[in-house]
Amino acid sequence: MKRILPFFIFVLSNLGIAQDGYYGKPSSYVPNGFEPNIVFNFDYKMTGTLSFGSHSFPFTIYVNTADGSWAVTDDVVADMIGRSTVSDDEKFDFLVYVPFEVTRGYYTVYDPDEGEKKVFYSLNRALSAPAAQLEFAHEENFADFMQNANITNAGNHSAFGPQKLYSGNFNGKEVNVTISNRSAPIKITPLHVGFLCGVFQDGTQYKNRYITKFETPEITVEMHSFSPEQLILDGSDYLEQEGYATMNVESIVDNESTFEDIAERMDRLSMENRDAVARGDTDKISLIALKMSIEGQRLRAITTGHPERQISEGDAAQLVGLKDRIQRKTKECKRYKGTEYEAECKRQLNRLQSRFEELRSRYLVSPR
Repeated sequence: MKRILPFFIFVLSNLGIAQDGYYGKPSSYVPNGFEPNIVFNFDYKMTGTLSFGSHSFPFTIYVNTADGSWAVTDDVVADMIGRSTVSDDEKFDFLVYVPFEVTRGYYTVYDPDEGEKKVFYSLNRALSAPAAQLEFAHEENFADFMQNANITNAGNHSAFGPQKLYSGNFNGKEVNVTISNRSAPIKITPLHVGFLCGVFQDGTQYKNRYITKFETPEITVEMHSFSPEQLILDGSDYLEQEGYATMNVESIVDNESTFEDIAERMDRLSMENRDAVARGDTDKISLIALKMSIEGQRLRAITTGHPERQISEGDAAQLVGLKDRIQRKTKECKRYKGTEYEAECKRQLNRLQSRFEELRSRYLVSPR
């Protein structure tokens, strides 16, 4: 996780120079410390959409403008960024990211012997697939990308005004970064605050600016709003659980080949999805979404230290087969609309859908 946001350390946006009253002025908000058992304070809320493969998830994070730390309270978002739940006995409370240091997950756990207790552990080595896609090699490489990128106008954002689009190749990937031309009237102490998008200090224009969109072929983060809102999270009563983090690292190492196979399949599915979107093939898009969820479940099983919980090939095939049958039955029912066969067709379709939802809830960690 130490390199999850390195590309933010750049001040090379070629947009012209103009002075504002916020650039270089540190935030007056109280910074969060690096210790885990403290009360965490956040002064801004960022909302957006995280897209991975054929999935799109709205998200909300809370950021601290004094040190760049941020928090997530939604378990779905936490699962996409790092990891939310390890077992059925754990309830996700919140996640806190400390820039270039560590990400910690905070949970309420039920122990048969001790009852309910609060625990935390580090997630710095246990990344889910979307988070892994965000690790870039070196910040200077991204600075080179910004200098050599093709720069075009990117239209007007409803919240952040006129924008510029930087497009080019970065570490072998086609990357697009959209930056608002408008000055961000927010004082920040670090060079950047937010999750991929957010606010950064532009040293060429002496302004703080909004990064409104960041996209690669694998992942897209788009920011919808960045507004003042306070959140306080109390981590003082949580006990460290070191065993979880060690187990997860060992699981990833022990299952490295499987991990890589899953990542390759997800890459292929992403390519298939782009083709399906271009063709407007909604059935194919839906099937790919299901397959991405299956691969995501397998990946989470490995990163959380439970490779034995991966969905089997047989169960996965059953889910995909049911989805295909539902699609074909839906078309059949449309053909029978207004005829004596319509009611029976709908009953059969409902049975297929009920069975599909039952199996999806049983086998997928986070059914979509």
